[in-house]
Amino acid sequence: MRTVDGRTGLERIDRDECLRLLAADEVGRLAVITGGSPAILPVNYRLDGEAIVFRSDPGTKLDDGPRSRACFEIDHFDRPTHSGWSVVVTGRLEEVTRYDSTALHRVQRLPIDPWAGGAKDHWVRLVPERITGRRLHPPAALAAEEPGPTGPAPPSSG
Repeated sequence: MRTVDGRTGLERIDRDECLRLLAADEVGRLAVITGGSPAILPVNYRLDGEAIVFRSDPGTKLDDGPRSRACFEIDHFDRPTHSGWSVVVTGRLEEVTRYDSTALHRVQRLPIDPWAGGAKDHWVRLVPERITGRRLHPPAALAAEEPGPTGPAPPSSG
């Protein structure tokens, strides 16, 4: 069942659909706090269950990420129709290390192909606390779904 906000026209995407959209993509944006300010970084990722997993070299994601709260987003927009969707995952970042060998072996088998150069020897996951999504339909599509007036059309004056 669709849940659409009558004021904004935004449809809430349920958790299962959010996970399907996340599983179908491979590039998203990770938001972390570094030096007291937000930083948004593109990452190549895959899902491990519901966790977002990506590879990294030393730097911002490893310096400021592990054990910190973070946010991740994917989206799609159709500019000509003013429609699209977004999925946001909030949670806690953690590095997957040899101390959790089962998890490390599992994530190392994920087909993550970083676009940026570097060894990317560190495996990081965002453990979700909340997964939400919204879809914006073209304005004409929403108007077509609204019930029209009932009864006969008013007489024309003309």
